[in-house]
Amino acid sequence: MNWEHLKTYIWVRWRLSANQVRRSGTVGIIITAILTGLRVMGGIVTFIAGLLLGFFVLGQADMKVLIFTWDGVAGAFIFFWLIGLMSELQRTELLSLDNFMHLPVSPTGAFLINYVGSSFGLSLILFFPAMVGLSAGILFSRGLEMLLLFPLVAVFFLMVTAVTYQFRGWLAGMMSNPRRRRMIIAIVSLAFILIFQIPNILTNFTPGARSKRQARQEITKEFSVLKKELDEGSITQEGYESQLAAKQAALKLNRKQALENNYKIIQTVNMTIPPGWLPYGAGAASQGRYLPVLACILGMGLIGIGSLRLSYRATIRLYMGDFNKGRARRKDKVETVPEGFLPAKKESNSSTLLLEKKLPWISEQATATTLMCFRSMIRAPEVKMMLLTPVILMVVFGGMLVSKDINVSGLVRLLLVLGSMAFMLVISMTGFVGNQFAFDRNGFRTFVLSCTPRRDILLGKNLSLVPVVIILMTLIIGVFQWMNPMQWDHLITVFLLMVPMYLIFCLVENMASILAPVTLKQGSGRPASHQGFQTLLQMIFMVVVPIPMSVTLIPVGLEALYVLMNPGIWFPVSLVFSAIEVIVVVRIYRALIQRQGILLQRREQKILEVVSTKGE
Repeated sequence: MNWEHLKTYIWVRWRLSANQVRRSGTVGIIITAILTGLRVMGGIVTFIAGLLLGFFVLGQADMKVLIFTWDGVAGAFIFFWLIGLMSELQRTELLSLDNFMHLPVSPTGAFLINYVGSSFGLSLILFFPAMVGLSAGILFSRGLEMLLLFPLVAVFFLMVTAVTYQFRGWLAGMMSNPRRRRMIIAIVSLAFILIFQIPNILTNFTPGARSKRQARQEITKEFSVLKKELDEGSITQEGYESQLAAKQAALKLNRKQALENNYKIIQTVNMTIPPGWLPYGAGAASQGRYLPVLACILGMGLIGIGSLRLSYRATIRLYMGDFNKGRARRKDKVETVPEGFLPAKKESNSSTLLLEKKLPWISEQATATTLMCFRSMIRAPEVKMMLLTPVILMVVFGGMLVSKDINVSGLVRLLLVLGSMAFMLVISMTGFVGNQFAFDRNGFRTFVLSCTPRRDILLGKNLSLVPVVIILMTLIIGVFQWMNPMQWDHLITVFLLMVPMYLIFCLVENMASILAPVTLKQGSGRPASHQGFQTLLQMIFMVVVPIPMSVTLIPVGLEALYVLMNPGIWFPVSLVFSAIEVIVVVRIYRALIQRQGILLQRREQKILEVVSTKGE
C-alpha cells in the first residue's frame, strides 16, 4: 500500500462521514461534535490519570501491587472490548472491498484501513492512553529498566485487536448462512457470560465458598459478642483489648495467606494465558529480568501478526466467494411420487399451529398480532440478542448478590425484590418495547395497510412479551426467595404486582415508540447514527419510566403505615391492596391503550418513514 492509496482511502472515508453528518441536520452535527469532544477529553483524562497513578502510587510499590494493577487494567480493557465485540458480532468495515475490486488498488491497503478503523472503539480510545500514561509514570518513577513497558503495551493491543478482527471475519463468513447465524449468536453470548463468570462461580459456588462466608460471619459475631461483654462489664478494658488484638492478628494472618494464594494463582494464569503476558512482563521488568519481557513481546507480536495474516487470507477468500469451499453441502431430497398417486399430506409444523391458536379475553385481531409478533421475536437474531440481556444481568447481579450476605426482613426484603424487578425490566426491555415498531422495519407497512384497530396492534405487541417477562420475573423472585425467603403473603404480593408494573411500563414505552421512533441498523438491534433529537427522546423516556412504575409500591407503603400504627397485629395489607391495584391498573390500561391507538393512527405514516429507512 503506497501513500497515494492511503490518502485516497482517508479522503473517501472523510467525505462519507461528512455527508452522513450533514444529512443528520444541525442537531446531529452538534451531538456528533459533542460526542467526539467527549471521547478526546476522555482519552486525555485517562492518560493523565494513568500518569499520576504510575508516578505517585506505583513508583515505590511492591511487585505484587504492580502486577495486580496491570491485571486489573488489562482485564477491564478486555471486558469492555469484548462487550463492543458482542454488540457487533460481525466485522465492521470502513471501506467495502466490493467497491474497490474493479479499481487498480491494493486489497492489502483496504484491509489494513478496515482493520485500523474497526479497532478505534470507545474502549481503545480510553484504555490505550491510560496504559501509555501508566507506563510513562512507572518509567519516570522507577527508571529506564521499565522502558520495555511501551512495546509491551503496543503488542498487547496489536494482539487483542488482531485476534478479535480475525474472529469478526470468521463470524462474517459463518453468518452468511442465516440458519447458522442464530446458533452462533447464542453460543458466543453464552460463552462470553461463562468466561467472565468463572471467577465468580469459583469464588461463590465451590464447596469451600460457603464455609469461608460462614467463617467471616463467625468472626463478625465474635467481635460483636466481645464488644457486648465489654459494655456489660463481663471483661475489663485490658482483657477486651488483648482479645481484640489477638483476633485482629489472626484475621490479618488469614488475609495475608489468602493474598499469597491469590498471587500464586494469578502468576500461573499470567504465565499461561497470552493476555496475562503484559502484567507478567511488567513484573519481570520491575525485577530487572529482561529475557521474559522480550519473550512476552515476541509471543504477543507473533500472535497479532499471525492473526492479521489469517484474517487477510479469509477476507480475500470471502470476497472471492470461496469461503465455504470444500465443505459438503446438503442437497434437498426430491420426493418422487408414482404416477396416479397423490403426494402424502405433510403435517402442519409448530409455527402454523401456534399462529392458529386463540387467546382468551382479547379479540381475534389482537390474538393474531400477539402470536405473529411473538413468532417473529423468537426468530429474529437481533431480538434474541436483546432477550439474552436479562439472562446476562441475572447471572452477573445474581452472582454479586450470592457473594454478599444479605439478611433483611419484612418490608425491606419486599422492596428489594420489587426494585430488582423494576430495574431488570427497564434495563433489559426498554430498547425493545420503547422502539418496538423499528424491529418490524418494512413489515410495519403491513400494520399501516391493515384494517386492524391500532389499539389491538399495541395490545398484541405488549402481550407478545408476556412469556419473556414472566420467566424473567420468576427467576428474580426465585433467586431472592432462595437467598432469604419471604413470608407467604409477600410472595403472592410480588407476583400480583408484576402485572401493574409491566402494564405501566408498556404504557410509557408505547408513547416512546409512537413519538420517538428510531431507525435501526440492518441486522442489528442498535440504533443508526446521527438521529439527533429522536435518540435524546428515547433516553428521556428511559429515565422517566421508573417514576410511574413507582405506583406499584403503594401497597408496600400502606402496609408500612399499618405496621407503624398497629404494631403486633398482623394483617396482609400489601396482599389486599395489590389485588385492588391490579384491577385498577388493568382498567386504566384498557382506557389509555385506546387513546394510544388513536395517536398511533395519526403518526403511523411518520413512523413508517423512520423505521423503513435503511440504517448505516
